[in-house]
This record gives sequence, structure tokens and C-alpha cells, in this order.
Amino acid sequence: MASYTKTTRFKRKLRHKKMGTDRKSLLRSQGTTPAFEVHSADAVANAPLDQLSPAQREAREA
Repeated sequence: MASYTKTTRFKRKLRHKKMGTDRKSLLRSQGTTPAFEVHSADAVANAPLDQLSPAQREAREA
């Protein structure tokens, strides 16, 4: 029979090993992209040209 100390250490080790697995599996299945728009129109309008994608540059110059 294992001692209480050994049992406790084993349980703590399992608990630490399991930490975050539910969150990580949820992120894997649902993705990590936020529900809101990452780059607002204001952010694109105020950004320097060298930071914009080619499509955004064309849209801004037109």
C-alpha cells in the first residue's frame, strides 16, 4: 500500500498534468479567432502604408 505522502504527490502530479486540457481542447475545436473584428476601419485608415496588405493599399489609394 502506498503511503499518504506518495498518494498526495501522485495526485498533485496528475492534477498539474491535467491543468488546462479542457481549455486547450476547446480552443483546438473552436479556434482562437475572436468574435469581434481584429482590425477596425479606423485602424486601417490610420495605419502607415507599409503595414497594409496590397489589397488594403489599393483600396486606400483609390
